[in-house]
Amino acid sequence: MLIRSALYCAAILLLTLPLRAVAQGTLGKLEGRVTDLSGQPLVAAQLQIIGTAFSAITNPRGYYFINNLPAGTIEVRATLIGFDPLQVQGLRILAGQTVTQDFALRARVVELAEIEVISAANALVPRDEVTTRQRIDGAYTESLPVDHLVNALALQPGVVAGSQRSTLALSIRGGRTDEAAIYIDGVPVNPAYRGGSDLNSTSDRESRPHGIDPPVNGVEEASVVSGAPAAEYGNAQSGIVSLQTRSGGPQFSGSVAYDTDEPFGLSHSIGFNRIRTSLSGSIASGLTLIFSGVLEGRKSAEDGPGAEDYPLFVAAGFDTTVAVPAKDGPKVLGTDSVEVQRFAVYRGRCEDFKGSRNQEIARNYGLECQGIRIPSSAASSYQLLAKLAYSYGNGSRIALSAVGSQNQARMFQLPNVFGSQYTQLYN
Repeated sequence: MLIRSALYCAAILLLTLPLRAVAQGTLGKLEGRVTDLSGQPLVAAQLQIIGTAFSAITNPRGYYFINNLPAGTIEVRATLIGFDPLQVQGLRILAGQTVTQDFALRARVVELAEIEVISAANALVPRDEVTTRQRIDGAYTESLPVDHLVNALALQPGVVAGSQRSTLALSIRGGRTDEAAIYIDGVPVNPAYRGGSDLNSTSDRESRPHGIDPPVNGVEEASVVSGAPAAEYGNAQSGIVSLQTRSGGPQFSGSVAYDTDEPFGLSHSIGFNRIRTSLSGSIASGLTLIFSGVLEGRKSAEDGPGAEDYPLFVAAGFDTTVAVPAKDGPKVLGTDSVEVQRFAVYRGRCEDFKGSRNQEIARNYGLECQGIRIPSSAASSYQLLAKLAYSYGNGSRIALSAVGSQNQARMFQLPNVFGSQYTQLYN
């Protein structure tokens, strides 16, 4: 079965002008007050998001705000002449929410001083959260033992993964998998089979397109809205899946991980291999890039513990040809030549046949036994994400994102292994 997800490559133009914000639900807001240690407001204090062009200046009441921040973890620095600079790290911006961060600066006569760095206290529940929404942090998702993002989302209350475990096919609040709207960076990416199709038809499931599957290490925040959706969302009946992809940080960083089960032998290995990679950083002033991808393959489908106790055989050539009577009822018309096949063990315990007096059977007709592996059931998949973002001015931003995925697999069926001989034998 071949599942090809259409390449989602759309320019997300987030020119956050004062009159209007595009895709507001994908961005967050930072606000707060800057005071001295006695609580008196400080005027004209400068707030700067480290590594970006986002900044603000406090008003006479010491209040500041920064709009249109992409979801993710940031560092904020507050500075004012005559006071020690203060920097907050690990502050998490949530999509569609307002995060409050106050600063209390210490007065000093010397203007040049070391920057004090403190850790942010992120609220467990955003103060202006008004919908039933379950959020998943991207770093938490990446640390889970899951291969696809849908497996992490299925851990949320009221969410069940569909049969297509490699796509964002989710049943929310008991609805069908095609009744949930999917948004990536504020852009709807639902597949083109919304309603009107026969969900029980095998040919229909194989012919229509399927949803995209972003890499787990490329998602900054994932959320499931199962209650009343906000105004920026639409085209949903059961719920909304909203994903915010990661953006590059101020410094270059990368990671590579490799998983395999092949060193454990055929009795414990299905030939699984997976490589995950991520690279992000700043390539110019205000310009960041991130690339993440997952490439995965397996030589066999899983069949549970003890699978080798139930052997599977495959055709291994012809042993001999015998003549059998060709009859039309009781009347003998002549003879037909019938080829008798050889069968070699593919899955099973090969040592059970090594003691055979027939040397061909003892050596399994020259074919290597595959332990717990199933014939004709190999699969492979990939998920890719690339994002180029540019911030300028005091809060304007342009981002270009590209997400692509593909999943393909062979379904094990006896007719596919034995061909016409299997059909003739059982018909």
